[in-house]
Amino acid sequence: MKNVIALVLAGGRTGQYGVLTRNRAKGALTFASQYRIVDFALSNLKNSGIEKIGLVIQYLPASLIEHVGVGIPWDLYGYGRCLKIMPPFVGVETTAWYKGTADALWQNWNFVEDCNPEHIVVLSGEHVYYLDFRPAIEFHREMRADVTMITCDLPPEDCRSRFGYVFVGENSRVERFIEKPETPPHTCVSTGMYVFKREVLEELLRENATADKHNLAKDILEPRVHTLNSYAYPMLGRWDYMENVIDYFNTHMRFLRHDQFSCLQSWKILTNLEFRDVGVAPAARIAPTASVTNSLLGPKCIVEGTVENSVLSPGVRVAPKAIVRNCILMHDCIVEEGAELNYVVSDRDTIFGARCRVGAQEANPHAPAGVGPLTLVGKHARIGATVVVPQGRDVDHREVIAAD
Repeated sequence: MKNVIALVLAGGRTGQYGVLTRNRAKGALTFASQYRIVDFALSNLKNSGIEKIGLVIQYLPASLIEHVGVGIPWDLYGYGRCLKIMPPFVGVETTAWYKGTADALWQNWNFVEDCNPEHIVVLSGEHVYYLDFRPAIEFHREMRADVTMITCDLPPEDCRSRFGYVFVGENSRVERFIEKPETPPHTCVSTGMYVFKREVLEELLRENATADKHNLAKDILEPRVHTLNSYAYPMLGRWDYMENVIDYFNTHMRFLRHDQFSCLQSWKILTNLEFRDVGVAPAARIAPTASVTNSLLGPKCIVEGTVENSVLSPGVRVAPKAIVRNCILMHDCIVEEGAELNYVVSDRDTIFGARCRVGAQEANPHAPAGVGPLTLVGKHARIGATVVVPQGRDVDHREVIAAD
């Protein structure tokens, strides 16, 4: 798409994923077996014809950098196409860690100047959704908008104070915007995706550069959106914000119930398949002793036990008589014979010893029922044979829990 670039904000720190984001940014977190959360933003942009993308990063960026590289999996490397990674940097002038989303955009404005676009799409790299940006950009152009806020109408039960709420008047004009109010006023929320006229965003960021606070939504759009030529463009379909690990888990379970993740193919979500040779890995193998129900198995999985309502990333092995229920297990986890896992979200390369019980509600009778609290297990953890890990515990990265 000519004269349009995108700036993807994927560097924020989150403390609501426990051990799962202790060593990586949220955008680099595994989703749906072999994807990463950032894949949705990059794939939607690429499929919309936006081929010049800046990826703004800061918090624990190594995994994200390794995953996206120079953008080859999304065909963003070549003449007229680029994926530029934008970490904080030390320059000739005074520089510092990004002080907020607006500051992060402003510190990287040289990328905008090099591309010289007419319009800029600003979005997060931490949401799961499908969106063709082309109709939104065309609407933005037709309305001669300064900013177009892409909105989503949420079910009332999903409306919480963590969202920004957009008040839309006649002809889709934005009359008011409130970021994270104490009480949700209605169901129309901002998705954190915007289309800006380049010169408008430049002026807004320049003014904010001398301010004390630098959040794009709270400190720029909330006080200024009604003074601009602002419009709302409603997106269709589901938009999953996934603020915390419970949201992350529930989003996986919803996909399992509704379409078994088959929509990701029609959405044309692309990913880096070189990680652990997933692109050339054999298909999953389900042994005669296995029972698999309502689950997603990645390539190279070997299942000889029972798997129910779970998502297994490539290389996961479930031994005979082992039971995995309501779990998300990332790459190359091993569940040994007779082990039982329930409501567990585990990072890569964890070993669950024979006959251990992880997420055992019986061992913690005061734990709430249902999905919370989940039991989170860090990368390279080792759960010894016969060990009982109660529901709601965080097992740290490389932690070893042995039997008494």
